[in-house]
Amino acid sequence: MKCTHILRKVFQLNLAVLLFACVCLSQTGTTSLHGVVTDKTGAAIAVATVKLTNPEQNLTRETKTGPAGEYEFLVLPPGTYSLIVEQANFRKHEQKNLQLLVNLPATVNVTLEVGTAAEVVEVSAQTATINTVDASIGNAFSETQVKSLPLEGRNVPELLSLQPGVAYPNNRDDVPAFDTRKEQ
Repeated sequence: MKCTHILRKVFQLNLAVLLFACVCLSQTGTTSLHGVVTDKTGAAIAVATVKLTNPEQNLTRETKTGPAGEYEFLVLPPGTYSLIVEQANFRKHEQKNLQLLVNLPATVNVTLEVGTAAEVVEVSAQTATINTVDASIGNAFSETQVKSLPLEGRNVPELLSLQPGVAYPNNRDDVPAFDTRKEQ
């Protein structure tokens, strides 16, 4: 009897630790990066070396492109990265200041130019990150940006109702408002 009680307490403790660990892991914000490596004619370049580095976080990841020239880096911490793509008989492609944001998968397709390995094509211009994976785009707003919006009375539910898929019945004529008072 006493042994089953102790086993039950140990089981409950293990279950609580496991649930706590799952909750902690779900709170982490990550991102991902994928793309395709091709040549000037649009042909895929297989087995090219793709290296992603973030010196601020001392993070380096490396992979090889697949048969269709595709590469993918999953579960990356957000930050500013450098992307380097190398393949024999092609110029080295280097893209610096690549911003990867939380929960916003990024796509960077690379076109390699024919040349020697000593030649480097360095991309310094930052293109707009386009999310082609899903419809979730997140932007953080500061307090001053929210205060500068032309919103009558600073009504937060009205501000939230401006995003797609949100219906706030007090500001819409096409959504019936329910009256909790009974008519007498």
